[in-house]
This record gives sequence, C-alpha cells and structure tokens, in this order.
Amino acid sequence: MEQKNHKKSNLNKDFQGQREDEKVILILQKYWFILFWPFIKGILFIGLALILPSIGGIGFYIFNSSVISFVYVVWLIFWASYLAYEYLNWYRDKFIITDHRIINIDQKSLFKRRVSELELDKIQDVSHEITGMFATALNFGSVIIQSAGSDNMVIEDIAKPTQLQDIIVRLAKEANANLPVTVDELVDFIKEHRV
Repeated sequence: MEQKNHKKSNLNKDFQGQREDEKVILILQKYWFILFWPFIKGILFIGLALILPSIGGIGFYIFNSSVISFVYVVWLIFWASYLAYEYLNWYRDKFIITDHRIINIDQKSLFKRRVSELELDKIQDVSHEITGMFATALNFGSVIIQSAGSDNMVIEDIAKPTQLQDIIVRLAKEANANLPVTVDELVDFIKEHRV
C-alpha cells in the first residue's frame, strides 16, 4: 500500500529528484538558435549527397561500385546521425528553477550528463551576458549565478537572460527573507549602526 502511494506521488512530479515540498517555477531549454548552424551544416551535406547522383554520370559511378556505394551510404548515415545527436543534446539540456533551488542538467554527449544544483538561499550575485551579433539581435545569452562557497553556475544560451536574471534575484531574495540572522550579520549590523 505504501509503495502505491509512493508511485502516485512520483507521477505528480515535474522532474526526477523533485522534493515533496518543492514547486517548479520554470523549466527552460537552450535557445533554438543553437541548433541553427549544426542543422544548416547537416542539411547542406545531406542535400549535396542526394543531389550529387543526379549530376551528369556521377550516379552511375556511385551505384555501380560497391565501395563507393558503401561510402555514399555511410556519408548519409553519418550526417543524419549528426543531426539527431545535435538535436538530442539540445533537447536533453534543461534548466529547472524551483522555489528552493536551481538545477542545471548539462547534456555533454549521448552518454555523459552533468547535473548541478544551487540552493536559492546560497545565491550571492546574479548577472547576465549577451555576446555576439546574433545573440544581441535574438536576445539570448548566459546567466551567471555566484554562490557562497562553490563554483559559479552558468546557464548558457538561454532566451531572455535579463528577465531570467530578474526572476532568479526575486526568488533568491524571497528565499533569504525567511532565514534567521547569523551572528556575523548581527555583528556587522551593530558595527554599522553604533553611535
């Protein structure tokens, strides 16, 4: 009976590893433009391979030689696999923002993934960066999140980084508003306001 309840509660979760009291604010992916150049390259080479046999007598040589036919088919399979690989890497990259933390799922390759998370109350600074002509025109870039005691978390190639920065800052302030005052903060406050 307890197992069934556990399975039911997993169905209501938006991602694996979601905490019971955690509410998802946003689930984001990298901007679609990241796929533009790989897709142009893949489609260009596949199109070239499909058009090549119709030019002059080249098709006769391609399809009458087993070695050249094999290379031709391998070429098509390679570029089709390349397109699928780029799409899957893009699709599986996720940025999840909850009311407790930020999770960065970075799909490095088909069989390599890095997941990092940062609690909202540990955030010290949030900035964004937009670099390049296309990124400026299409409004996508990176959001850099600095935290106490760990490496920066960088959310790369995300749409509307300015608005995302504002959302993260607001959530971090809300998370820190409920925390008790530490001894160091109290000492600093007393030093600043001493008469």
